[in-house]
Amino acid sequence: MQYPKILLVVCLLIFSVALFSKCGSNGQPSTKDPRGDAYAGMQTCIACHQDVFASYTHSNHAKTSWAIHDTVLDKTAPSTRPFYFQDSSRVVIEEGNDSLFQSYFVNGRKTVSNQFDIAFGSGEKAQTYASWQKDQLLQLPLSYYSSLHDWANSPGFPASHARFERVIVSRCFECHASYVEKEFVQSGPLAVSEKLDRNSIIYGIDCERCHGPASEHVQFHREHPAAKTPMYMVSLRSLNRRRQLDVCAVCHSGNDQATQRAVFGFRPGDTLSNFYYPDFDARNKEPDVHGKQLQLLGMSRCYQQTGMTCMTCHNPHDEGKGTNGYIATCMNCHRQSSHALEMLKETRTQDARSGMQRPDCLDCHMPLQASKTIYFSNSTGAKVIPYYLRTHRIAVYKDSIQTSQKE
Repeated sequence: MQYPKILLVVCLLIFSVALFSKCGSNGQPSTKDPRGDAYAGMQTCIACHQDVFASYTHSNHAKTSWAIHDTVLDKTAPSTRPFYFQDSSRVVIEEGNDSLFQSYFVNGRKTVSNQFDIAFGSGEKAQTYASWQKDQLLQLPLSYYSSLHDWANSPGFPASHARFERVIVSRCFECHASYVEKEFVQSGPLAVSEKLDRNSIIYGIDCERCHGPASEHVQFHREHPAAKTPMYMVSLRSLNRRRQLDVCAVCHSGNDQATQRAVFGFRPGDTLSNFYYPDFDARNKEPDVHGKQLQLLGMSRCYQQTGMTCMTCHNPHDEGKGTNGYIATCMNCHRQSSHALEMLKETRTQDARSGMQRPDCLDCHMPLQASKTIYFSNSTGAKVIPYYLRTHRIAVYKDSIQTSQKE
């Protein structure tokens, strides 16, 4: 009987097919990217770009969103005190089953308890959270506010009561993640809603979100390991100034315009305005410090009179230069300024009388300003907490000068 040998051969063939179906044409493991075959996946980039990737993991771009699973940041440990709303209801952050929950108590009875599933925001300023309810993602009513080292009402939520039904749609992911697959489903006679595929989410801003699809690039350099000139990738510095800025503007020019198509499809060299419907009222709007960095930079003389781009000051692969690093960048252009040189001597020196640090270039010319679109409220909603961000309109601010003179 030859059946055992035949069966053995068949089993080996099936195993080989299964094994190599998970590999590319060159025998390398294949990680199917939900964006399509043109994308290689961030893990593929690490093989040749280890140093850049190691730096990137500490950047805010890498932390714009992440799945919480069973562990969360230390800052999100259960709060020891409830957050009260104006109607005396309260939200308590509770721990259970190796997860965290935001639980809503009305008249002493728990009515809602939603799990922390996803975090949005790097946490440098604030961080908000979401919970999966079937195929929809709902924002939790409390967010963590870094400057307070405490919890506050999520942006735009009412102070009167907790709200658990705000839906986070795919448009939010377009600036806080690299991809999510969506499907429109009928939710009423004349209404549709989005159904998100949680397994398709690519968290954070990954390599190919800014550099474009890399599958051809990876395949070429695997087949030609001696080649040193990058092939099948767009060099950002080879683009003209406007197209370079468009890469950053995908997420740093606001989300208040109606999109013709998802900006997930934007690739370096594309014209970003082609993704939006025209905003004929844009000139009449005052750019907000949250999300409108490109518009604010465009209003600056530094931008108008030089060839600066976002990358003049920022390296998107690291966690930031720190104050002294940004001041050094300012001095690259202002080294002949007597005012700048004089102020530089006093920068970060202690005032012997008050013990306060003197203002620097950023404090005076790019001061922190309160967002007009995002704000928080404290427990009981008795106080509105402004959300401060550094303006990217580089200018002379009289209020900042007067404040520095008083100090």
